[in-house]
Amino acid sequence: MIRTKISEQDLEKVRDIVARDLAKRFSPEEFTFDPIIVKHDLDHDGDEILRIKIIFDGDQNNLDPSWTVGIVGRIYPELEAIPGAAYPITSFIEKSEWEDPYNHLMDHEIER
Repeated sequence: MIRTKISEQDLEKVRDIVARDLAKRFSPEEFTFDPIIVKHDLDHDGDEILRIKIIFDGDQNNLDPSWTVGIVGRIYPELEAIPGAAYPITSFIEKSEWEDPYNHLMDHEIER
């Protein structure tokens, strides 16, 4: 059970932090990141997390894994200032996969 509530306004702040970090590395001509979905959730151990899904449109070969894995370390210091923000878990999802309805069949399992 999620014990801490995070407001919709604070979830929007998290989206903005993520978007700013992405904009520092990628140009709009290179990638579009939309939507950025942030949900307060629980991990498999029952610990509170922020599940951040970053939907992107662009050449996945140009999405450097060593850079994307570091996003948590870059955004976490700003997240600590947001009341109720938990540790972020990020995933990058190609827009074509995101738009495929089959890929949303299991989304109900992460809704709390």
